[in-house]
Amino acid sequence: MGNRFKEGDLVEVIDSKDRIFLLKLKKGEKSHFHFGILEHDSIIGKVNGSFVKSLKGDEVLVFKVRTPFYTVHMRRVSQIIYPKDVGAIVIHADIHPGLRVFTAGGGAGALAISLLQMLHGRGKLIVYEIRSDFIDVFLANVYDFFKEIPKNLIIRRKDIYAEPVEENDAPFDRVILDVPEPWRALKTVKDALVPGGILISYSPTTQQITEMKQALDDSKEFYNLGTFEIIERRWKVEALSTRPVDRMVAHTAFILVARKLSKKKP
Repeated sequence: MGNRFKEGDLVEVIDSKDRIFLLKLKKGEKSHFHFGILEHDSIIGKVNGSFVKSLKGDEVLVFKVRTPFYTVHMRRVSQIIYPKDVGAIVIHADIHPGLRVFTAGGGAGALAISLLQMLHGRGKLIVYEIRSDFIDVFLANVYDFFKEIPKNLIIRRKDIYAEPVEENDAPFDRVILDVPEPWRALKTVKDALVPGGILISYSPTTQQITEMKQALDDSKEFYNLGTFEIIERRWKVEALSTRPVDRMVAHTAFILVARKLSKKKP
């Protein structure tokens, strides 16, 4: 039955205080939590959404992992792109199966995992990342999530500022830049983006996004669709006391969206 837990599955363990923990199932393993020791074998074979008990007798709820929970809690080597921004990028980039999508700056793989899900094995995801230690973590996280390295993923150790796009990688239908100086990367990738293709630049600071907008204007090769940020505020919903939670994820980055013209503006 496909809805049962198997060895190697990533799961969310929820305790009686609604705290959620990430766990990768392995036969014979035991994990130690504040609520007691949890045997992985007590989860394997159970149906998704089951209650199980720790050796101490405390009952916990177990679900197969959600993508946003995994990406927030997986190993990281730098700041990740938060789920609220990943969702906006995927929608505004109009990601769907069959596209050739290019990203510069792989990080820990948070965005790449969602892009691969949306491509659904069709098309390509090409990632350029300059740091080998980042690539190692990126591939480990992707492997843990998919239980394999998807065949439509290409990751290269390359300096997007200084090295040209490899001939076999181009052309691109979508370009997503998550690098400190995206205007420098623009010089490398703009000719590889197809006319009508979508470019997204993800930058934390006003200086970065302003400089990138100026570079797009100067190139005369893009139509600017605008820049925005996503603010997420969660609410605590209870009878007679519904209110916002005390903490929120506010500004993380600006998202600039543009489309490639078929020829330069006069």
